[in-house]
Amino acid sequence: MTATYVPPSALKSRLMTALGLQSGNPSHEAVYLAVKAECATAYEATCGNRANLRPEFSRIVDKFTYNQMKESAIDNAIVQIYRNAQPNVRLWYDSWGVDGTSSNFIIRWFLYHLFRNRDARNDRKAKSMDFHADDDDEDSE
Repeated sequence: MTATYVPPSALKSRLMTALGLQSGNPSHEAVYLAVKAECATAYEATCGNRANLRPEFSRIVDKFTYNQMKESAIDNAIVQIYRNAQPNVRLWYDSWGVDGTSSNFIIRWFLYHLFRNRDARNDRKAKSMDFHADDDDEDSE
């Protein structure tokens, strides 16, 4: 099944539908979490290298946003995630019809949401609601 394109800002439910996965199905959620875990490793590496920041954001201390990163850094992260994917995750990418290029919208979606859920905009929300903002709740963008 080739996945239908989903923009990075789409909700998790829309991505899951496009990938033929059902929220609440334990095996489908396991696939989602496996892809997310691999993307989280690349997210950490990308944020850990200040050279990945666009020049106008070079003085920011931490909690970077997706848009503060150079496009080439995001593209490189996508390629690395695909290249380093575990065999079971690679099978899913292949079944969804995506490859190891920067046009891989699935990996881009995950990276976008990792940035979105971990950037400074969520600090007040997380503290006031006593939860970790990385929960991928359905209403997060």
